[in-house]
Amino acid sequence: MILAADEVEAIKQQAAEEYPREACGVVLVRGAERRLLRCRNDQDALHARDPRRYPRDARTAYHIADADRLAMVRLEQDGFAPVVIYHSHVEAGAYFSETDKRQALMNGEPIYPEATYVVVSVVSGRVEAMNGFRWDLGAQDFRPVEVTSEGADVTAPSEAVKSSRELFAAAERVIPGGVNSPVRAFRGVGGQPFFVARAEGARLWDVDGRSYIDFVGSWGPLVLGHAAPAVVAAVVDAAARGTSYGTPTAAEVEMAEAITAAYPSMELVRLVSSGTEAAMSAIRVARGATGRDLVVKFDGCYHGHADSLLVKAGSGGATFSIPDSRGVPESLARLTVTAPFNDLEAVRAIFGARGAQIAAVIVEPVAGNMGVVPPAPGFLGGLRELCTRHGAALIFDEVITGFRVAYGGAQALYDVRPDLTCLGKIIGGGLPVGAYGGRRDLMAHVAPLGGVYQAGTLSGNPLAVAAGLATIRALREGDPYARLDVLGTRLERGLRTAAEKSGVPLIVNRVGSMLTAFFTTGPVTDYATAKRSDTARYARYFHAMLERGVFLAPSQFEAAFVSLAHSEADLERAARAAAEALGALA
Repeated sequence: MILAADEVEAIKQQAAEEYPREACGVVLVRGAERRLLRCRNDQDALHARDPRRYPRDARTAYHIADADRLAMVRLEQDGFAPVVIYHSHVEAGAYFSETDKRQALMNGEPIYPEATYVVVSVVSGRVEAMNGFRWDLGAQDFRPVEVTSEGADVTAPSEAVKSSRELFAAAERVIPGGVNSPVRAFRGVGGQPFFVARAEGARLWDVDGRSYIDFVGSWGPLVLGHAAPAVVAAVVDAAARGTSYGTPTAAEVEMAEAITAAYPSMELVRLVSSGTEAAMSAIRVARGATGRDLVVKFDGCYHGHADSLLVKAGSGGATFSIPDSRGVPESLARLTVTAPFNDLEAVRAIFGARGAQIAAVIVEPVAGNMGVVPPAPGFLGGLRELCTRHGAALIFDEVITGFRVAYGGAQALYDVRPDLTCLGKIIGGGLPVGAYGGRRDLMAHVAPLGGVYQAGTLSGNPLAVAAGLATIRALREGDPYARLDVLGTRLERGLRTAAEKSGVPLIVNRVGSMLTAFFTTGPVTDYATAKRSDTARYARYFHAMLERGVFLAPSQFEAAFVSLAHSEADLERAARAAAEALGALA
């Protein structure tokens, strides 16, 4: 036993009472006698007296008052030994940070080698976790240990639980790069990824006990936040009836009706299992219906990893500066023609030269995979006019923007009607899903009605459909998009203010609840201007924010997403973290 039950309760109570200040204290032992010394954190008073020497940031969040230090010394002189040294993390997880380690060590050795360091996580005034850490001589590092007695309601991770570092090392032995999607590897920012233990609302907790305000949101699907009760209940209910059937279900019809009602351009819709599959299938429909082969796409726009679309792609391709993936035959790449995003004149020139060969133009109506780049006024309407004039299909890839920037997506927001639309992410509520659909005459080419073949074992999977329907129903209630816009505005304003105060060049592009902060000086309107960003500075910013409990995309060329689960306090916390992080980069 490291802490008795009454000590656990006393520490928890102190941490909650002293919120939003960091609590601190020690437990000392002499034989069978135990003393809990509740210490005063006088960091605020020190900061007020000398802000330069005692900055109010994550590096010096608490300072034990001199009187309490003296009391501790006197107890040690009386034969007591410190066995527990504790403090709280406010709006962050119960992890032993690099700052904590530096405070606990002197010349690389622990000041109190027999003591256990206990960290309490307090979020919104409520104790979320209590974890213990003890020096491991062999590993030359602090390792998690159990801190509570049997039956206590707050426990630390078991020593059997592997750390993120250990899990990543194991993953690299059996998974390419240790991850199942390249951007997760942190190659764009350096370091190693953390491994998630659980998530709820706007927060993630990793296996090391850290807590993060999450602005990645599983890369866009979680508009309601993590583990939204309605979504969890829908999935549990569906799973109890079976996880997959291979035959039609009533829920698939309901989903199709919900999509076609929200997106009038989608007169017929087919469910698939990913955004990649949706984009690939929509292009096949366009080619099959027009009898043409060429597809026009835009530099930095990502439409999944189908062969012919990995040409000047964004997302992971943007991070790694890979304009073309190896393994894509040149013969396929030649069927894709690229133009700069927002450059309508370049598209006109392409149609002027090869219009009779063009089957489709595919575009993210709001680019999200080079970072967020809105369409220039008239750009989407100009694409609509060119496609109509030349008999090509206009495909909106709304995998990210669908049900995100508006209930009816970007096509409703900008009042431009495409011929075909791709959806994903939000319509699965966090489960794998995709959909493509459009004009009835085009979709009539899809088998079994026509000769364009597409099929999928798990298309319309009942769990994904249940999660998606629960999400869509929630987005019909009240005015969630006004709320999302308010939250997005708050985050944008916080970032801009932090950048102005620090003098760090920063351009923030935002559309509703999705935004990107580009570390550059000029407007970002296309892939070329996005690529001028200082990716090294972004990497330092990313890690500075992560240290402060804010999780952003581990790439300069991705979007941040705000969800309905984010609170005003979350956004204030993120703004403070940004001010500190950018101040450190100035």
